[in-house]
Amino acid sequence: MPKLLRSSIALAPVARNVVIAHSRDRLKAEAVKELQSRKLRELVGHAHRNVPYFRNTLSEKLVASVQTAADLQRLPILDRKTVHDLPENELLADGFTPENTRAATTSGSSGIPVTFRNSERDLGYLRATYLQDMLACGLKLFDRIGYFRTASFLRHPLERFGVMRNLHIDTSLPLDQQVEAFLTARPTFLFGFPNVIGTIVEELQRRGIEYDQVHTVVLGGERLTPSARANILSYFGARAHEIYASVEMFTAARTCPSGALHLKSGNVVVEVEHDDGTVSVEDGEGEVVVTRLNSEAMPLLRYRVGDRVRIRPNDCDCKVAHTPIVEEITGRSQERLTGPDGRQIHGDFLTKVIERNPEVHRMQLVQHRPGQVTVSVVLDPNTPEVVARIHSGLMAAISGFTFEVVAVDEITPEANGKIKTVKVEAS
Repeated sequence: MPKLLRSSIALAPVARNVVIAHSRDRLKAEAVKELQSRKLRELVGHAHRNVPYFRNTLSEKLVASVQTAADLQRLPILDRKTVHDLPENELLADGFTPENTRAATTSGSSGIPVTFRNSERDLGYLRATYLQDMLACGLKLFDRIGYFRTASFLRHPLERFGVMRNLHIDTSLPLDQQVEAFLTARPTFLFGFPNVIGTIVEELQRRGIEYDQVHTVVLGGERLTPSARANILSYFGARAHEIYASVEMFTAARTCPSGALHLKSGNVVVEVEHDDGTVSVEDGEGEVVVTRLNSEAMPLLRYRVGDRVRIRPNDCDCKVAHTPIVEEITGRSQERLTGPDGRQIHGDFLTKVIERNPEVHRMQLVQHRPGQVTVSVVLDPNTPEVVARIHSGLMAAISGFTFEVVAVDEITPEANGKIKTVKVEAS
């Protein structure tokens, strides 16, 4: 019988799962593969037996053929439009309902916001992996955690004693209110959208406010230019870690002490669908297809996240993590710009050109019609020479497009606080 939802965080399941998550983080490569294969077989079997959608779309023979991550490509890919359009109960396992699961909705940066549901057991593991990620990044017992997102977390009982207090900065609020919330919270450890943190830092600098209490910044959820990242760390005098996570897959990768972004292969299977249609497990460049291994209420098999990544084999000397490395998250797969002849290019092709200019702190590319792109950039320093250099670089990078480069004081984020790097508004 599924557990009912709680109004606060239960510590015992979190503590138990932190131990599990920590042990999985340190498994050797072969042990990780064995764990991944066992968890995958359990998940696929559970989905087929208990989830109406998978019961109707997968045969028993097909399910039995999935023994390792390499076998997953025999199953169909599940995209967000399908999840969005299906009746909710089609993807919920038997016994789970909206009343005994908690909803989590994606940011909608792909254009299609999707709601997923987690059981109390799912949430227990999610909270534990979140805590383990923060501990691995340097979180201390009495740190004040400033986290940047629209919705707040549930409180945990130890916060009343000042232990790992979660201090919410609502990214849907106007900047002045976010800054006020930040200064009131006095955080020592930051976690959240990089561009939001960068904007707050720039406003503090504009006001002449020094703040040196932050020792660690954990960045995740969107791309950040190298100059903006450097400005954040220089202002706080802090070290940085990165995570690659989303609502649907939880944390898929986290940086090790050496700074390499290792996959968390004991928690997720990450497949890469290449541009030629072939698929590989945890290797190469292309679109991310993910299967989260700890998910009883709403298991997703081969879900297309909408990101593009480049993954390489593990060559890190950290001796802590032993999984492949996410070399780069190159952007959203939907971030495609259309030329006047109808051809399409990935937006990251142009954002990389812009990022070569160290003066760029923030950027946004907006396409109103095929072949034309307006580029808004926040610059430091803001000079005509930088604007001209960016324009020349873009024109040299690709033919057939026209560009308008505009220096702006700020770029308006979406409702969730993220900045959409590429927006296509062409009809």
